[in-house]
Amino acid sequence: MSKRKSSRGVLIAVELGADWPTIAEFGAATARRVLAQDEGESPAHFAARIGERLDGLFARGVELGTAVVACNERLDQAAQSARSEFARMALGAMAKRQQGALFLSASERSSERLRHALSTLASELDDEWRRARVSVKVRIGDESVAAPPAVSVSVDAPRGKVGTGARKVA
Repeated sequence: MSKRKSSRGVLIAVELGADWPTIAEFGAATARRVLAQDEGESPAHFAARIGERLDGLFARGVELGTAVVACNERLDQAAQSARSEFARMALGAMAKRQQGALFLSASERSSERLRHALSTLASELDDEWRRARVSVKVRIGDESVAAPPAVSVSVDAPRGKVGTGARKVA
């Protein structure tokens, strides 16, 4: 009897006020889970809540294959630390299988400061997790432009499109 191949799951973590990410590129998945930051919930508490639920989000045989962080415009230390913490937890879960992808997603209307911060975080995470064969990418709106071959980072996505169907969460 052959061992059944596990299925891939997608986890989408939505920060309060972030736009809904375009998820067409995030691959075929048998299960998708969405966790949204509650009104009044601190970024640190949101990251901790995700961490507590990470192992039990999917049914048996479904493993985390893709994680998406829909980022809002916050760039304070609390928000950046929580983003980093969530990313490392998700990458750690995917590293067990030595495959998976983390997407840091933001609106095409996002500021240059946010784009730079997400690109910097993606680069740091990629350096840290490269041996685990997981990838880190930044998505701004509907565009994802590859940077250096080791890291897929988009900082030059088109700006100013109106009416793309993006929805703001919360």
